[in-house]
Amino acid sequence: MQYRKPYNYNEFQCIADKCPATCCDGWAIVIDEKTMCKYHTLPGEHRNFVLSHVDVKEGVFRQCGSRCAFLNDRNLCDLYMRLGEAGFCNTCRRYPRHFEEYGNLIEAALSMSCPVAARMIVANPKRDRFVGYCNDKESAHSAEVDPVLLGGLLAARGHMFDIINDRSLSVQYRIKRAYYYSAKVQKLIYNYEKLGHKVKKKKCVAEFLLKMDMLTKKEISFAESMRARKIVLSNENTAGARRQENMRELIDILSVLENINSDWPKLVEELRSSLYINMRDEEYRSLSREFADYMRDRSFEYEHIFNYFIYTYYLGGVYDFNVHAMTKFAVISYAVIRDLGLLTYIKNKKTFSVDDQIKICYTYSRQIEHSDENLVALEGLLNAHPKLSDAKILSQI
Repeated sequence: MQYRKPYNYNEFQCIADKCPATCCDGWAIVIDEKTMCKYHTLPGEHRNFVLSHVDVKEGVFRQCGSRCAFLNDRNLCDLYMRLGEAGFCNTCRRYPRHFEEYGNLIEAALSMSCPVAARMIVANPKRDRFVGYCNDKESAHSAEVDPVLLGGLLAARGHMFDIINDRSLSVQYRIKRAYYYSAKVQKLIYNYEKLGHKVKKKKCVAEFLLKMDMLTKKEISFAESMRARKIVLSNENTAGARRQENMRELIDILSVLENINSDWPKLVEELRSSLYINMRDEEYRSLSREFADYMRDRSFEYEHIFNYFIYTYYLGGVYDFNVHAMTKFAVISYAVIRDLGLLTYIKNKKTFSVDDQIKICYTYSRQIEHSDENLVALEGLLNAHPKLSDAKILSQI
């Protein structure tokens, strides 16, 4: 088995009642079967206390309004105070830690929906690094994953990280370059999927690996050529043509997703009306350039945001052969978070703090990432919606 995690993963520490947005408010917490059985076998007084706060039929903790029934008026967990961490269900014990298994590879991450994790992900000026180790164990699910495809995706994702981490170029250009590369990788993956049914596996594998290697080398060569010819400007801050219109269309699409965050509808409506409906295109372009210049020394925040979504979702393509939709997801997430930052910058009289950025990130993550229904719907839209075509996505960068 191989294991991988962000280099600062183990530094996470919950700040409990000091958290500006507790994870015990706003969503139902599902109790795993093993923990539910444990609750039923607790000694009498503890059992009665715990089960009085549990909806046994639905398998969730009861809620008082939107708050977990165990969350007291000091924003502390009564379950933890009575039983310690041993009383937690898997969700409470692990959050915001997140795990994905790809055959013999398990990757750990921190969810950006947690304010502390969001700060660790976004506000650190260091470049993203991921560390790992191996052992002799083998996953019971290893046969479910094509190791050749997984290896190809790991190599492609690694090259995307190399692109995004090149701080000699503007973050806008780096994201565009990664996006173009992802689109070409997707074509090779589709061809690999089709060839697998028509030719001998050995030939199919060799052709796929060769073309993946050639694509990466060609992309690197092209980028170096562009540098040598000084075609790419390191401080590219111009808003793309039709970006305002395409961002409005994107926000309209996101608005129809399931709402799981009480702050989200008002925030989205303010974004739509302030930046995309009541603001002239010329003013939007001018303010976008001004904000990009303001954020020049903090552009690493957007670098981290893009990397977060690529790290978390890109390898899912090993199951459905569709990785480019996840690159689109990373781009639209960057674009929405950036424009929410622009909105805040305008409202705050041309200032925008790290705390402002963190709040936007965890608010967005809670709305989009913490609903399986939203993620499935969004993936379908990214695959087929005409208003989420490559041209329109690129204009949003």
